[in-house]
Amino acid sequence: MSITVSNTFIMLSILVALFTLYIIYTGAVTIRNLFFHPLHSIPGPKIWIAFPILRYISHVRGKLDIDVFALHEQYGEAVRLGPDVVSFATTQAWKDIYGHGAPQLPKLLTSSNNRLNIISANAVDHSRYRKALSHAFSAKALQAQEPILQMYVDKLILRLKMVAESRLPADMVKWYNLATFDLIGDLAFGEPFGGLDSSEYHHWVSTIFQSVRFLPWIKLKDAYPLCFKFLALMIPRGRLEARSRQEEHSRITVQKRLRRVESRGQADFMDSMLRHQNDKDGLSEAELAANANVLIIAGSETTATLLSGLTYWLLRTPDVLDKVIKEVRSTMEKEEDITFHSVSTQLPYLLACLNEALRMYPPVPTGLERVTPPGGPVTIAGYQIPPQTTVSVHQLASYHSERHFHDAHRFIPERWLPEFKEDPASPFYHDHRDILQPFSVGPRNCLGKNLAYSEMRVIMARMLWNFDLHLCEESATWNEQRSYIVWEKPPLMCQLRERTR
Repeated sequence: MSITVSNTFIMLSILVALFTLYIIYTGAVTIRNLFFHPLHSIPGPKIWIAFPILRYISHVRGKLDIDVFALHEQYGEAVRLGPDVVSFATTQAWKDIYGHGAPQLPKLLTSSNNRLNIISANAVDHSRYRKALSHAFSAKALQAQEPILQMYVDKLILRLKMVAESRLPADMVKWYNLATFDLIGDLAFGEPFGGLDSSEYHHWVSTIFQSVRFLPWIKLKDAYPLCFKFLALMIPRGRLEARSRQEEHSRITVQKRLRRVESRGQADFMDSMLRHQNDKDGLSEAELAANANVLIIAGSETTATLLSGLTYWLLRTPDVLDKVIKEVRSTMEKEEDITFHSVSTQLPYLLACLNEALRMYPPVPTGLERVTPPGGPVTIAGYQIPPQTTVSVHQLASYHSERHFHDAHRFIPERWLPEFKEDPASPFYHDHRDILQPFSVGPRNCLGKNLAYSEMRVIMARMLWNFDLHLCEESATWNEQRSYIVWEKPPLMCQLRERTR
């Protein structure tokens, strides 16, 4: 009996000693991180530096981007968000972190990253994937893609005319998503998702929305696996399985496309990726599926997001709406005149509105994280950053800062017009317009930038040509959203009336 009591006492003593050592160690690490770390001179929230899990919780709650914006407003152009995490909001940081002319900083990878796609690949594979896709995004390809885009805009306008005739409000988030997903499905695989025909999301599209929202949980899992096991009990199983279902559908779709050998007279993105199939740099079937998955998401969701944001801000700013409608309807004699070329050369105010929407409502509001390499420190925006530090330029914080834009919280397209940019008397003369980089910069910038711009311009120009839109009261605060790398958009309810001529 005494031996049992003695053993129990010894075990309890060991546990108490271990717990005490853990507390001492944790306290020592916290003190070092707060006061003696190489990054201690960069300001930031001490509570996040002491307890890094709080940043992950903010992300899971969909509040991280709003929180980081507020922290930049409080602390300035460089903010330390964790022991080894720094967020920047300067033009120079874009160049130092992402730009050409310096060694590429590697991406911060998590267990959710598929190393076989162009977003998460290392520098060597990224170059190979970009080469395989470059033909699909060339100027020649863009010219060939215009009839396909116009066909889906025709469908969108036709369906919205039916909605307008019914006098029922339209959820423009849904309609823009249906159109952009159908278009990218055709451009990528040679067949649409059928959303505009059915007026409903394809099941794969619904899965994409679920899987994107789950990404912050993956980061939490990687950083705090034990904590995640407990919190995972509260996550709906459908959300946990969404990513695997999405990737499986990509694989099946690619296999189906590879079996379809007959020509339809128009090359798709898969044709571009298959051009080098027999070369040493050719893509495997797994790489084809991974990159096709990225193309579908990046080529549709972000475009629909910008169109939704632009629609909202136009309807919230009636004088701007009237001005851009007048420009479109007075410049174009007929709807068929609205083309890739005409909107980019004849509608300067519409282009200014698009730029201002990208500033006010960037489709990807967060920072694209990179990691400083081992070895000596690197200089980013004048700051000495030690090795193995996660760095990024936070888009929402950069674009909404009064340090960069006059009246930064107001939707004012005029700031992008030459007469305001070049006039020293203009209140916008000192705006730092080159900080706006919604498609990133450098060797990893968005390959589909020109296609996205053309798509946004034509869709919005044709919407303004055909319809008078009014924002429903229920969507008055639509811009108050959560974000999970991309925005979680509620319905944008609008009343449409077909234009009277």
